[in-house]
Amino acid sequence: MNRSRVSKWILVLSLALAPACGDMPFNINYDAFSDIVPRDLDGAPLEDAHVDRLISTLDSLLSPTDDEPMLREMAASYIRGFRTSFRRGRVSPQQAERVLAYFDEMKSEHPRSAEMIEEQRRLFSVLTPGMVAQPTVGADTDGVEFALEDYRGNIVVLVFSGEWCGPCREEYPYQRELMEKYADEPVVLLGVNSDRKLETIQEAKVREELHYRTWWDGSTNGPISEAWNVWGWPSTFILDADGVIRFVNKRQEGMFGAVDRLLEEMRAVDQ
Repeated sequence: MNRSRVSKWILVLSLALAPACGDMPFNINYDAFSDIVPRDLDGAPLEDAHVDRLISTLDSLLSPTDDEPMLREMAASYIRGFRTSFRRGRVSPQQAERVLAYFDEMKSEHPRSAEMIEEQRRLFSVLTPGMVAQPTVGADTDGVEFALEDYRGNIVVLVFSGEWCGPCREEYPYQRELMEKYADEPVVLLGVNSDRKLETIQEAKVREELHYRTWWDGSTNGPISEAWNVWGWPSTFILDADGVIRFVNKRQEGMFGAVDRLLEEMRAVDQ
């Protein structure tokens, strides 16, 4: 590995000491990556050229110069921007292998920071469209434990929400419509609730007629929200019948369009 790249990763590895949230806000820096993956790709497969440019851009951004040192916060925002940019499309197995190897190389070069690098690798491997969603288990609002994997074979719309959150409440009519529209289809709506009091979501589900199963996570820093690296509410992940993440943050009418596309794929396979 050349000297400039070693210098770059010395800077990146210092992020291991930075908090995951709190003092370091989740101000993702999209600007450097915004023109690489087209916004209208909308869940379609990424091209290899997109992956090339994303990796080379991050390499360039994280290469410090003697006269212009980079702040840790800025470096962290670039990493988040890099990872989030993959959400516009869908990675192939070969592309995923390449990006994962990008992190593995750093683990080999910097074994003392292997834990931090592995976490970055994990987030990519379980949150990127084209990758199988991570196992998720917890108790619902009735105290009954269930797992995301229980719903394999169905298209799953997974919504991170909270009664405390105005934009989350604005999604309720669309969630009711989704349940009604796809009542006879292999489509399941699941929630992850972040209210601190269980009674808050229990009462809301009755009042708002939100008759879908919901994990109660206890806060915005609950174990499920942390594992899914959720930093904004509402957040939505749409999974296909094989448990593969296909769309991220489709809301309102966008949820219906994404579900319709996955249903069309299922019907085409059955023909």
